[in-house]
Amino acid sequence: MPRPPTRRLRVAAGIAALATALLAAAIAASGSTTAKRHVRRPDSGVRGDVLYGPTCPVQRPGQNCTRPYQATIRVLREPGGRLVASPRSDQAGHFSVRLAAGQYRLDPVSGHPFPRARPQQVTVRAHRFTHVVINFDSGIR
Repeated sequence: MPRPPTRRLRVAAGIAALATALLAAAIAASGSTTAKRHVRRPDSGVRGDVLYGPTCPVQRPGQNCTRPYQATIRVLREPGGRLVASPRSDQAGHFSVRLAAGQYRLDPVSGHPFPRARPQQVTVRAHRFTHVVINFDSGIR
């Protein structure tokens, strides 16, 4: 018949259980690898189209003298002008960037001297995407 545990063994087992519980609580509170944190991505931002033109010296009726353009757009938080993102438009000229609600300046990266585009001020509202069109001037006259 097994002997009952001694008082010393019972105390040691209790201390070990307490230490394990404290360690588990500390790990959960610290957000380490055992407890993943969820970073919420904003459900608002800016979507847009980037166009390049004119692409023909004389535009005729029914002729489109603009085309989609791949470009980098620097997104700066206003006021202060802190860079928060630099999305690049795809081959179809589309871009999208998730941003928190607030004021931003879209600063298209232009060539020297062409093609060039002007910066735009935009307001992003909570839970919505603001649509913009960025026009790059080709310099053709």
